[in-house]
Amino acid sequence: MSKENVEICRRGFEVFRAGWERGDAGAVFDAGINAPDFEWITPRGFPGPRVYRGREGFAEFMHTWTEDFDEFTLRLERLIDAGENRVVGLFHHTGIGKGSGAAVELHQGLVYELEDGRIVRCRNFFDHASALEAVGLRE
Repeated sequence: MSKENVEICRRGFEVFRAGWERGDAGAVFDAGINAPDFEWITPRGFPGPRVYRGREGFAEFMHTWTEDFDEFTLRLERLIDAGENRVVGLFHHTGIGKGSGAAVELHQGLVYELEDGRIVRCRNFFDHASALEAVGLRE
């Protein structure tokens, strides 16, 4: 199942990115990759709600996360099977701040949790090492 879980997460990211480019952050829900009651859990210390639920909650988070950028890119660097129906996603964000023109860069980690072939939860971390540590792995 581990290879399958990694592929589900890879496909989820591809569908998300294609939807994002069309202005539809929730496209991954329409494809049945994320469960309808999916939870997006923000890192400790992140402003706003700690948990966003479902398609609307996820779309709200993405809008809030990116609204202060003129340019925003997100690149998947790697997916790692973490066992127990978990996959670690390592990402690289870049952006240009609205008004300030300041360049912003973040190496973010996600821990995907899957049930019955669908993503049910994503826990966010501000860096790769923290995401890996959360599942007992190291870089």
